[in-house]
Amino acid sequence: MNLRDIKTKQKMQAIKTKDTKGNIQHFIKQQTIHNKNVDRKEEASVKSNPQIQATNKVSVAAKQTVIESKHRTTKFIKQKHHEYKIKSSNKKAIIESNHDIHPQRTSYISKAKKHVVNKVNASKMKKSTEQFVSKPIVQNTTHAIKKSIHIVKKGVSTLNTLFSFGTGLILLIVITLFIGTFSVLAQDGGSNSEIVSLSEEVIAYEDTIRKYAIEYDIEDYVSLLQAIMMQESGGKGSDPMQASESGYNTKYPRVPNGITEPEYSIDVGTHTFSDCVKKANVKDPSDTEHIYLALQGYNYGSGYIDWAISNFGGYSKYNAQQFSDMKKQELNVSGYGDPSYVNHVMRYVGITFRGGTNPNFNNMEAWITKNPYAKTGLYGQCTWFAWGRFYELYGYDPGFTGNGWDCVDELLKAHPDKFERSTTPKAGAVFSGIGKNHVGIVLKVDGNNITIQDGNYDGITNTFEDAKKDWQTNTYTLDYYRSRMGGIVFANPK
Repeated sequence: MNLRDIKTKQKMQAIKTKDTKGNIQHFIKQQTIHNKNVDRKEEASVKSNPQIQATNKVSVAAKQTVIESKHRTTKFIKQKHHEYKIKSSNKKAIIESNHDIHPQRTSYISKAKKHVVNKVNASKMKKSTEQFVSKPIVQNTTHAIKKSIHIVKKGVSTLNTLFSFGTGLILLIVITLFIGTFSVLAQDGGSNSEIVSLSEEVIAYEDTIRKYAIEYDIEDYVSLLQAIMMQESGGKGSDPMQASESGYNTKYPRVPNGITEPEYSIDVGTHTFSDCVKKANVKDPSDTEHIYLALQGYNYGSGYIDWAISNFGGYSKYNAQQFSDMKKQELNVSGYGDPSYVNHVMRYVGITFRGGTNPNFNNMEAWITKNPYAKTGLYGQCTWFAWGRFYELYGYDPGFTGNGWDCVDELLKAHPDKFERSTTPKAGAVFSGIGKNHVGIVLKVDGNNITIQDGNYDGITNTFEDAKKDWQTNTYTLDYYRSRMGGIVFANPK
């Protein structure tokens, strides 16, 4: 190899390095996606079918992103090719050495393609092994994701020329496309609100609420009715349940604040919620999945319950937002109901009510996306279960990430204003074994008896699907359980 060839390759390497830097800067710029007008007949069909509308929102966004990315990529490659031709014409030495450079460039493209294919295959194997999410939260989400993946694959296949600019750019585009698709999953079916105390005004209505709850056969849901009142009015005004527009209001005008008699408001509001509970097929206070559906139905009207069951199989934060958007278009109004009503109500429900519920494994924040033990694949461990239940019950991170017998200490360190150490438990406490590496949640205290909920009964780390079955609720005498754990320490809510 002569000196001229060496210099030529050095120059080409410098050009390729600069081009790579320019590529990255170009593609990280903010992009504007322009929506094309949709045929009116097609648009009307989509509007009439909420399930199609929900699916298309994900797939259309991904498709438009691919189209826009392809357009910008093609334009950018042409621009770089044009600049390269200008530089080449001014440097004869570079032109003469093209035959030396081309095999090296071809090899680079081949290696880059192979690297990306290996990355994709490795990702697929990892997801298959961990079984990250076994079932979709919303029934039509699987279809939406499959459709979006197909679009992404098709779009990426048209961008093969990008491999000459490095694999980092390809991965950046693919990640961007999937962010929109999987953001739907982040809007899970759980309630993640932090507990807030009831006002004195709401507490003063407890006997009246209980009276009508017994009449309409929902006595077990008094604390939930109090939470509804708290969200609706804080217990203030002449219509504390904001029930004036209910069909059961036959005494006053069906307009906002039409009822001017607090007890009548409680009567109508309780009757309305009783209907929602029955329509949502709520089995008992532990059936949080259907309770959330009933609550959102109280806010939107019972029509939402039928719509959500028919199109999605139940409640989710995502379809609550979809229903609100659909009604705003239908009625040509700027707002409709409260899409976050479930979270807003559940923040007023105390640990006694929540503690009687079972885990809601559709709550992705509690069990997957925010759970530090899930991030390291420790599904089924007692620590994974205790973290998830705590997050469901209290609505915030307990702050523990270590072994079971360290969890109480870590919780007290993270939240000294909310919890205190004790050797005797309260409902809602977290317990750690002293002689045994174990952690769980105290649901109920009845004299010397404690009802606890904990996981990892098979003693191993599981897949997410198996971990959902590996937990129990049991009642023991406190003395027996102390002996079994070799001593217990509790972090009691203050």
